[in-house]
Amino acid sequence: MLVQIDLADTLLALELLQVQRVAYQQEAELIGYPALPPLRETLPELLDCGETVLGWRVDGELRGAVGYLAQAGQADICRLVVAPAWQRQGIARQLLQALIDNDEYAAITVTTAAANLPALALYREMGFLPSTPFTTPDGLALVRLQRGPAPDRC
Repeated sequence: MLVQIDLADTLLALELLQVQRVAYQQEAELIGYPALPPLRETLPELLDCGETVLGWRVDGELRGAVGYLAQAGQADICRLVVAPAWQRQGIARQLLQALIDNDEYAAITVTTAAANLPALALYREMGFLPSTPFTTPDGLALVRLQRGPAPDRC
């Protein structure tokens, strides 16, 4: 079930942080990049991130979430995580669809690792197009994807 996650609530933020850590650990192993920045995010950083977060609960437990920043008709996805045991069950798709269905956003952007083929496939299936590939100073290849007509501003 789709729910709003209030990051002002420390217990909800901790629940998100737990799901995020196991999901990003799996991604770090998948892409061969153990220094993935979200793995180092602290509770105070999460509480202060300013994101709007939608969660997906099953039997009362948080199983996935999408966090984004919104500005001028555009949503920039900062995190999309699903607990590994719950992947491939449509949770990420439902979370993305909820964001897509929000008429406030003419465009939605996201950045992911170029080696994260499952994420890239999902984004493409959901209508996202690659717009800007780039590499971090320490060599991580990333790709920015965009859905909608707004120009790429990041």
